[in-house]
Amino acid sequence: MKGKKKAIIVVEWFAILALVITAAAAGKHLRDRTEEVSKMISYEGSKLVLYDGPKSLKDETADDLASASEKERNFALLHCTDTKVKVDGYDCYVYDTNVNHNRAWYPDYMPPQSRTPITYFDFESVAKIEVSVPNMDLKSVKVSPLSYSIKPEVDTAAKTITFTITKPDNYTVTFNDSPERALHIFANPIDTDAPTKSSDTVKYIGPGEWNIENIVLENNQTLYLAGGAVVHGIINSNYAKNIKVEGRGILDGSGFEGWMGKTAYVPLKFDDCDGVTLKDIIVLNPNAWVCSAKSSTNGVIDGIRIISSRPNGDGITLQSCTNYQVSDCFVRSWDDSLVIKNYEGSSSDISFKNMQLWTDFAQSMEIGYETNKGQQKDVSISNISFEDITVLNNFHKPVISVHNADDATVKDITFKNITVENAQMGSGDGDEMPYLIDLHIPKTSNWTSTKERGQIDGVTIDNVKVLSGKFSPSRIEGFDEAHKIKNITISNLEILGEKITGLDQGKFEVDPDTTENIAIK
Repeated sequence: MKGKKKAIIVVEWFAILALVITAAAAGKHLRDRTEEVSKMISYEGSKLVLYDGPKSLKDETADDLASASEKERNFALLHCTDTKVKVDGYDCYVYDTNVNHNRAWYPDYMPPQSRTPITYFDFESVAKIEVSVPNMDLKSVKVSPLSYSIKPEVDTAAKTITFTITKPDNYTVTFNDSPERALHIFANPIDTDAPTKSSDTVKYIGPGEWNIENIVLENNQTLYLAGGAVVHGIINSNYAKNIKVEGRGILDGSGFEGWMGKTAYVPLKFDDCDGVTLKDIIVLNPNAWVCSAKSSTNGVIDGIRIISSRPNGDGITLQSCTNYQVSDCFVRSWDDSLVIKNYEGSSSDISFKNMQLWTDFAQSMEIGYETNKGQQKDVSISNISFEDITVLNNFHKPVISVHNADDATVKDITFKNITVENAQMGSGDGDEMPYLIDLHIPKTSNWTSTKERGQIDGVTIDNVKVLSGKFSPSRIEGFDEAHKIKNITISNLEILGEKITGLDQGKFEVDPDTTENIAIK
């Protein structure tokens, strides 16, 4: 009995010691996290994490807000001063980044640039947001996505709006029915597993402003950008396996000159990789494409936020990739937002789900034009899906497009549950392609690499709704009788409240000689 009692005492002692060690570790982790974040707040049953921006970022001035090319004014990421945000009564740091309201191509690659504010935070349960715009003649406010049915309280005299959110997501506040100075709010879930320092497998970049021109990741490495971090540089890997880029921080390319058709510094670029995961970070001011993978497999892109403003600022571009899952991202781009192309081999088994897009220029969801840039035999693009997509604005070319400018076979493509809040196709020089839906095998194209043409066989378009804007036409046109567009099903199409049940009613331009089995219901 004495031995048993002694054993119990020893076990109890070890249990107490374990609790002390656990508490100490938890305390250290909390201290580390407190150094990282500005505030961790409990508010009426909710939790909130706010991140201070780098103190080295300059406050914007009136000159910084002028519409001018990147060579004519300060193009750097700045601290926003004309739009103020409080969350649950606490100040939330607001950045000012570059956007582009021009709807025409600039051959000198120097379109005038504008600016817009963004902010981000983490929360659980509920967050009350107050936005103040003291310099604006405030008349009306819209909070997107409209599917949340958020009705903000607007005080036009005080120039403030308030509203409450209950779900982590991306929210856009539009003032006076204009894209100018729209506020992007990236509301994250709380990151409970964030690292606080580097290790053998983790590269940790803490809060502050960092100039790191090129970060190269190797097998089994994770790069974590902490909340409050702004990294001026790019991240890439070649022939790597099992790598991750994640966190709450910002990857900024404003220090790179516009690519001018010559040198592109792609912020997130992964070629010939297997098992790449990109999660939650914010990417601003790229000098060309934003997120690119070529000949890579088994990728996950989850919750990243992108805003581009310079020419060729495509959002997420996958070339000759297989087995990719892209979800819960926000993309505002000055070129195609989501793109599938073939640069080497075939593309297959790629899904885009629960995305928010704001397409300032070009197309929102694009397959092509380059479908066999590598001029290989028997290439295809197959089993590609776009589902649960909200297009906040589309200002230029088609929302939905499949373009086969080479000799590949494009098949088994699905667009499902697509909501277009504001359709303005055909703006600027987009009047050459002012379509809502464009399925096309072109006779000639700037992006053609092969003399022959392929086919588009099997496209399903289901439950597309255009809520406001233009009643735009659509096009279905193949190449010739041997290279057709066929087996196309369009259902539950609604444009400006009108249910479309016929091709003529939907303003479809269909070439009967180069198409086959086109059904709308």
